[in-house]
Amino acid sequence: MILGAAALGHLGADFFTQFDWMPDKPMKCNMCLTFWLNIGPFIFLSGYEGIFYAALAAIISELYLKLLQ
Repeated sequence: MILGAAALGHLGADFFTQFDWMPDKPMKCNMCLTFWLNIGPFIFLSGYEGIFYAALAAIISELYLKLLQ
């Protein structure tokens, strides 16, 4: 679930980079967008541990970026 959330955030950040009118943070930053996209669902599913899961997904999303470049 965490790997899928990280991939979703990475794809979202890549998609939003094509729009110049959008703000850089949180929309074009892999780590920021992944965290904010997933904080709600993870808290809903896991309670307060969801904050940790969202942060972990954000870090993995940044690793995806480094590995794919």
